[in-house]
Amino acid sequence: MGALLAPGVLRGADADTTAASQDHGTTSLPFPLTSVVGDDYRLQPLDLVVFEMLDEPDLETQQRISTKGDLRLPMLGSVLLLGLSVRSAEEQLESLYRVHGYYKHPQVTLYVAQHTERIVAVTGGLTRIAKANAIQVSRIGPDGKEQRFVVNFETYLNAQKTGAVSDFRLQPGDVVFVPERSI
Repeated sequence: MGALLAPGVLRGADADTTAASQDHGTTSLPFPLTSVVGDDYRLQPLDLVVFEMLDEPDLETQQRISTKGDLRLPMLGSVLLLGLSVRSAEEQLESLYRVHGYYKHPQVTLYVAQHTERIVAVTGGLTRIAKANAIQVSRIGPDGKEQRFVVNFETYLNAQKTGAVSDFRLQPGDVVFVPERSI
């Protein structure tokens, strides 16, 4: 098991994490509505999402968005929602249910019950058992395929301190994993 530098996914600092300002109605959610993010929040891998459809309680599901950005939904199967705002994702799902002939006027609601962690810096750095020369970073590329990188943290930091150009930059949505070194 590895030593995690920052649990979850890195996000850009501009991502909206405020509570939703509008009332989504009565719900049987297992968390307070104050933990729900706004409609303009962009969906990311590992976000915990609750899917509901008006007057269809049997369709309600709660699950994490996959590392590739998919959510598995009743009748539709796997749907790519990565990077969409909550409202855009709701509109896309309503359209898919309509186009496939499942419902004439579906009313979909998505709640982000838990977004993944946002910032590496708050973790306080590496532990003594971290393998700093083999940090693993994965991201979803523009083509939708997962890309993996191995980064030597010391080399990366030295490049940042000296102003040298580094061939690697963390990006919003990157997943960072720090393995343990052999003792």
